[in-house]
Amino acid sequence: MKSELKEYDNIDADDAQFISDIKAIVYTAKQKAYQAADLYQVVSNWLVGRRIVEQEQHGQERAQYGKHIVELASEALTAELGKGYSVVNIKSFRKFYLTFNNLLIGQTVSDQSENGLTIKGQSVSAELELAKILPSNLSWSHYERLMRIKNEDERDWYMREAAGESWSVRTLNRNIGSQYYHRLL
Repeated sequence: MKSELKEYDNIDADDAQFISDIKAIVYTAKQKAYQAADLYQVVSNWLVGRRIVEQEQHGQERAQYGKHIVELASEALTAELGKGYSVVNIKSFRKFYLTFNNLLIGQTVSDQSENGLTIKGQSVSAELELAKILPSNLSWSHYERLMRIKNEDERDWYMREAAGESWSVRTLNRNIGSQYYHRLL
């Protein structure tokens, strides 16, 4: 790396600014790509959780026990997509939906999406587009931590603050652990 940098020691200011600009473009684009991947992982996990709840409840107020929906989902997703879809993770997706069921606001969409994929009359691509209303800088790890907060007002406050102040997961953990919300009240 040092030898590559030496090549740029003898360039003029205009070329140095050019190199600085293109590096900034690449770094910014990479950061946005990572944020988008995190965002769509969050949306995917929420949608999987919602679909599991729908399958368990079949429109009922409460789930029918004795069904092995979570295990079935885990086996199918792990077989198709590999690690990351353990029973524990699938249960987390379910809990995520139940905890944050107000994150994505349902809207009427046509029964046909661009790719023809619909779930219970709603277009999956249209649902994924609703991700634009989610904080784009909160990762799945942020939501996993937020799910452990029982008080809804407190949880929402931490979510807004974490997004607004671009808190890392470490900062979120520290602030929750230090009872930041309660100290401000």
